[in-house]
This record gives sequence, structure tokens and C-alpha cells, in this order.
Amino acid sequence: MNDTTWDVIVVGAGPAGSATAGLLAGAGHGVLVLEREAFPRFHIGESLLPLSLPVLDRLGVGADDNFLYKQGAEFVRETTGDQRMFDFAEALPGPPRHAWQVVRAGFDTRLRDRAIALGATVRDARVLRVELEGDGVTVHTRDGELRARFLVDASGQNRLLARKFDTAQPIRTFGETAAFVHFAGLGDAAMETIGPGHEIRIMVVPEGWGWVIPLPGRALSVGLVCRAGEPASRRCGGYIANSALIQRLTEGAAMSEMRLERNFSYRNLRPGGERFACVGDAACFLDPVFSSGVSLALAGAERIAERLDAALREGDEAREDLLKSHYEHMSAGIAVFAGMIDRFYNTRFIEHFIFGPQGGGEVTAQIVSVLAGDVWRSDNPFARLLVEGRRRTTALDEGGGRGLH
Repeated sequence: MNDTTWDVIVVGAGPAGSATAGLLAGAGHGVLVLEREAFPRFHIGESLLPLSLPVLDRLGVGADDNFLYKQGAEFVRETTGDQRMFDFAEALPGPPRHAWQVVRAGFDTRLRDRAIALGATVRDARVLRVELEGDGVTVHTRDGELRARFLVDASGQNRLLARKFDTAQPIRTFGETAAFVHFAGLGDAAMETIGPGHEIRIMVVPEGWGWVIPLPGRALSVGLVCRAGEPASRRCGGYIANSALIQRLTEGAAMSEMRLERNFSYRNLRPGGERFACVGDAACFLDPVFSSGVSLALAGAERIAERLDAALREGDEAREDLLKSHYEHMSAGIAVFAGMIDRFYNTRFIEHFIFGPQGGGEVTAQIVSVLAGDVWRSDNPFARLLVEGRRRTTALDEGGGRGLH
């Protein structure tokens, strides 16, 4: 293999790209990762699910100062005094009983560095365009051309291949805009209120919903997601000022400048094909309300690496339907999350399942299992309800399996 020919080129060194690269390089393949941003760099998506822990263990990425123990999720509606805690320990048997809150700058750097340690090469490069050909892949960068047997698009919301193929389908029924800030230097009283479980708090508000995420080093991530009307950037200040909980947690703390996101929910209708695969946000990103993004990205990276490892060894990587079963599997899990998000925004799901009657330990275990990311099991009636009893067809359903080669 010369310097410009690789088994796999991965575009993007975020969690999905670094995990895919690390697993493939660790299996002995020549992997080049192209990343246009300098690390460490800021990123949102700080609350992981138990779903992600086995993949991190397989990569050899253990907890460090960028990780904070997370016991579960608490839903809070301050206007009525409603609140309910979902503890990961209450889930159906199977997944880990906890997760992590992470500082993404350090977390993503750890994953990238682990990929390098496993044998991947990472370069600073801006990809201009790619050509997918029968005999390989050509990636054009500002510094020249690179060749590979296979391309993995882990470009996140930049959606390299979805833009190339014009296959990005927005999901209009979820959140549309988000605004968020970070607080540093939380006091002792705030830490006592947060508690030892460091749960994410999902704030149910008229504008949409908000998050309150404890972070390592006495820090706090606070954000607001709005469905319609005025964007979150115009409402976030009022949301923070009017929340007694947020005011209590952030008293005396230093607030960062506000950051914004918009039009983030979408699905790529052609996530895989001859000599290419999309993983993580490049394949699909749902509304962040249930923190599924990074955890689904890691799970998808692991499965793609497993299938691509075997195909590269057999010289079978050009097969158009190579990852068909993978995308069908991911679609099944995504449909569970999408069903819950759709209900969260568009039905009385909060009253019935979040703040309503508890329904006994069995129902609670079923709900917690979905919140933990254990969305592929066949013995969870609640998960089946979310998929089979969808209130209506959403953008996630339109197009069906089209493009899932």
C-alpha cells in the first residue's frame, strides 16, 4: 500500500468516524481518517446512553476526567410541579445500568487518539469531492487525490454524501431550532441539588423542551429546543431566567456565550451502496430529546466495521447490498426512537407515560429500556407500541427502505 492508496478512507474524526476507523485498523486494515477541524473542538451531544458503553469498552476507551457518571434521566415540568425519574437500573435485564455525561472536546479527542493507537492514520484535510467508481474511491482534497477500496462518510451534519446524492430528507415534525449555553463554577449547593447520579434533566416547557446536563468539573450544559414559532435563540434567555431550578443551579456560575443549531433532524435516504457507507449523523440524526445521537453513532460504527472487515478480507467490499442488513437493523432501532420523539411532540405522551400513572414496575422497565437505547429487543411491548401504533406517517417513514442498498 503506497501513501495514496488505502483500504478505507473515513471522512470525519467524530465518534462515528473514529470508532469505525479504530475497529477497522485494529483488525489490520489500512485506514485513513480525514478531519477538517482541529482537535480538541467543541461539540454538542454530551449525554450518552448505556447503549454506548459496550462499544467504548471494545475500543478500550475507559472513563477519565471527561466522563461523569450518569444514573438516568429525570423529566421536570416546573409549571405544574411534575417530575419523574427514570433510573437505568430499572431497565429490562441486559444493558449496562448507567451511562456517562461527557465533555465532547475531550471525549472526541480520546476516541480519535484511540483510533490512532489502534493503527489508523489521521490527517488534517478538507474534502472537496469524492468519486465512487467500480474499481475504487477517489477523494479529492486541497492537497491532492487519495484512493481507497471503500469510503465511510462520518461527516456528521455536513452530510458529505447526502449532499452529493441529494438524499437528505428533513423530519419536519420534530424540533427545528436549538440554543444552548454552558455554565462553569457551580457551587456546593448546586452540586447537592444535582445529586450523585448526575442525571440529565429534561425540562418540559411551553416552547418545546430543555436540557440540563451536569458535566465534569462542576459545569452545566443548558439548552432549549423549539418546535415552531420564534427560534430557540430568541427564547433561550427567557427560558433560563424563568426556571427556578436553573437559577438555583447556576447561582454565581459563569455563563458562556450562546450557541445555535437549526434544522438538525433528517434522514439520508441513501446511506450505503457500492463502495460507500454513511455512519452516525451522516446517515440519520433525530431530535436530541432522548440523547440518541452519539450512542446510535457508536453502535452503527461497530456494526459497519464488523461487516466491512469481513468484506475487505474476502475482496467483496464493492457489493452494492453489502450493508443492507445493517441499515435494516439500524432502521428498526431508529424507528423506536422516532416513534417516541413523535409522540413526545405531537400527542399526550408526556401525560400518559411520563407524568401519568406509573403502571407498575414492568411498564417502567419497558420505558427505561428504550430510554437506555436497548431498542432492538423483541420482548418489549412498549417498544413495539412506539413502532406499530405510530400516530401517523412521518418523514422518517416516507421513502421506506429506498436507498438502503
